[in-house]
Amino acid sequence: MKSFIRENPTIAFGLGLPLLLVVVFLLVSGIPSLLVDPPQYDVLYATEYVGNSNGVQISVVNKKIQVVYHGKVQDYQRPRLWRYSPKTGAVKEITILQPPGLAPPGQKVATPEEASMITTIEVPDLAGVTIDSSSIAADGYEFSTGLKGYSGDVFTGIFYSSRYSNEAVLTKKGRSIRLPNAGNRYFSSNTRFIGWVVAP
Repeated sequence: MKSFIRENPTIAFGLGLPLLLVVVFLLVSGIPSLLVDPPQYDVLYATEYVGNSNGVQISVVNKKIQVVYHGKVQDYQRPRLWRYSPKTGAVKEITILQPPGLAPPGQKVATPEEASMITTIEVPDLAGVTIDSSSIAADGYEFSTGLKGYSGDVFTGIFYSSRYSNEAVLTKKGRSIRLPNAGNRYFSSNTRFIGWVVAP
C-alpha cells in the first residue's frame, strides 16, 4: 500500500480527499449535538396559517394562547395548531373548532357588522398553559423554517438538499433539530411560530 501511494501520489490524493472531506463534515456536524444541550421547552406553531383579516387568528396575550374568529363567514383557510415536545420527540395537534353558525363561503356578502364580529374560540388543550412568545427561548433555541435553520453548518452550501426548504427546525449554536412533518404536509411560508411552553 505504501509503495502504491509513493508511486501514484495523484491517484492516492484523489481518492483520499473525498474521504477526508466526509470525515471532517461528520465531525463538524456532529460536534454541536454533543456539546449543545437539548431543548427544554415545548414549542407551539401553526401550519396552513395565512393570517388574513378574516377567519381564525392565533396570538399570545399576557402569556396565554388567544384564538379568535373574525367575521361570520366560513374561511377557506383553516390553520392547524401543533405542540412539539423535544423530550419525547412527539408532535400533537391542538384542536381548533370553528364557532357554530358561520355562513357557508360565497353564499352571501357579509355585512360590516358581521365582518367586524369577533368570536373567542376555547382551546381546552392549552388551558392554563403559560407561553413565552419571544423569538428565542430561555434555553437559547430558535424556531425557524427552511434553509435558515441550517446556516450554522459551514458545509450546508455543499451538501444542501432542496428538501431542507420544507422543514421546520429548532436551532442553537449549530445544533439543528428537525420537527416531525406533522400531518404529512410540507412546511412552507405559511408555517408560523406561536411560542414556547414555559409552564404546563
